[in-house]
Amino acid sequence: MKVSILILSLVFALAACKQKEIVDLTPTPTPRDTVMVCAAAFRLLDSAQMVSDLQALSSANFGGRKAGTAAVTLSHNLIIGRLRNAGADSLSPNYSQDFLLNSTTRKNIFAVIKGTQFPTQYIVVGAHYDHLGVTTAGTVYHGADDNASGTSAALAITKYFVANKPKHSVIIALWDAEESGLKGSEYFLNNLPNTISLAQIKFNLNMDMIARSDNNSIWACGLSKYPAFSYLVDSTKAKTFTLLKSGYDKPSDPQDWTYLSDHGSFHRKNIPFLYLGVEDHADYHKTTDSFNKINVNRFTENANIVLQMAILLDRKL
Repeated sequence: MKVSILILSLVFALAACKQKEIVDLTPTPTPRDTVMVCAAAFRLLDSAQMVSDLQALSSANFGGRKAGTAAVTLSHNLIIGRLRNAGADSLSPNYSQDFLLNSTTRKNIFAVIKGTQFPTQYIVVGAHYDHLGVTTAGTVYHGADDNASGTSAALAITKYFVANKPKHSVIIALWDAEESGLKGSEYFLNNLPNTISLAQIKFNLNMDMIARSDNNSIWACGLSKYPAFSYLVDSTKAKTFTLLKSGYDKPSDPQDWTYLSDHGSFHRKNIPFLYLGVEDHADYHKTTDSFNKINVNRFTENANIVLQMAILLDRKL
């Protein structure tokens, strides 16, 4: 039966790209998800790289990715190595922007892929890589979902856009100090490279916690502020098996996420944003937010949702 399904799936994909059956890749048994999408057209990111990076960043060796610790250099090296190996250009020496926060040096990390038609107009695709470090007892806050997931997706998106040049320039931003009150993204916007002005930054796509989707849903926050960009959700939701919802972006909602991650820094500068993330789960900001809780299949799908939005945004800005 499994062989027959596989053969049928291949036939449909090659003939008309009508149906793809997606099987959960995680060890925990979950229902099989069937989605009417073309895999070749939707899942464009290097999933093996993303999963490998997520596992590494959330491992005990990386020490919870907190600034001021010896282990945080492992995060810097992994991120900068991926950007360099992808062939992305740097906005500053060694892809880094250092700043002081509470007498500790923090490090934003950036790359840029120059646009072919509008090189002076920028889309910022970002995620924070910092997390909470370790407990007083020495237990690691792994931060697999928060936010090794968004970081790993951003690195894979870099690789995609280097190989598939965008019309607008794309800045890939890996923020530090999000957990300290969005201080990394705030510092960047207040200390832009000399070649970039605020007016040239046209949009921010922010990823924070995209790997769990325990109820098979992910939220797009920001459309109540910037309804002109509703096409990003409307055009994508029919192509994915994840339930792509919009909301959590106004005071009347059960929660308002407008300033809960780095997109808030952009909104304060009147730069349109869309934030992609899942609802809080039982492991949020706990030491149990570990790789073994990640649903690899849903993580891969959600990361590709963000890429599809970035591609569409680049076409329609």
